[in-house]
This record gives sequence, structure tokens and C-alpha cells, in this order.
Amino acid sequence: MHKYYVSITELEYNSRSHTFEISIKFIGHDLEDALENAGVPSLNLGAPNENEKANEYLKQYIDKNFQLIVNDKNLTFKFIGKEVKDNDFMYCYLETNEIPVIKNVDIKNTLLIEMFDEQSNIVNLKVGDENLSFTFNHEETLASDILKIKK
Repeated sequence: MHKYYVSITELEYNSRSHTFEISIKFIGHDLEDALENAGVPSLNLGAPNENEKANEYLKQYIDKNFQLIVNDKNLTFKFIGKEVKDNDFMYCYLETNEIPVIKNVDIKNTLLIEMFDEQSNIVNLKVGDENLSFTFNHEETLASDILKIKK
């Protein structure tokens, strides 16, 4: 056991591709514990015997527990890949469908909250010159109207 429970999500809007590029940093064993608690078979992330459906299970978990709502529409994520580091950190990389114009942004984040009372989920959002940071936990799982762009 460790003393802190945290995930860090970086959301950056790419103005060339008109998509959000997303990286989520987890403590690997915490994520595996949450997935197993949800009924997913052991994934053995990063090991030679990694479950062949690991990426599919990871995407399903992220889709269920992390929503990016832009212009009042829940965006779909494309799972790009993952990295498992020796220090037990794990990174998941995703990208959204194309959003040519951003009018407003909402974020819902319940990653690992079902497992750990002390869980905190930090989200850093970058759209153009705007840099915003939010912390989600048991009490705060939704940030509404966090970015309103007037054109």
C-alpha cells in the first residue's frame, strides 16, 4: 500500500488536427486492482504474458469513468496505446474525434474513485492560450462550463 492515490490527465487541443490529445498517468497496480474489482481478468500489464485484450479493457474502463463533453456532446475516444514504466507508472494515450469549433467544455472524471476513498484525479486542460487545472475526487466528479469560448 502507498499513501497517495492519484491519476494525472493531460488534455491538449491540437488546433491543426482539431482533436484533443489525451494522456492519463496511473499508478499501474491501482489500475489493475480497479479493473480486477470490476470483474476484468488479470491483465499483467507490461509483462510478457499480458492479456491480449488489455487495451480493450483499458479503453472500456476509461470510457466508463472519464468523459470529455464539448459543445454539449460526449466525445468518443480512440485508444492510441499505452506505456508501462518500470516505476509502476502507466500511461494511456487517447485521441478524440474532430471538433472544428469549441464553444464549451465539461469534464467528468471518476477514475479509480470506486476503489480508493483518497483518490484524486488531476486534469490539466490546454486549449490555445488557456491552461486550466482541476482536481476530481469523491466529492467533485464533474466540472461544468469550465471553458467557454466566445467567437
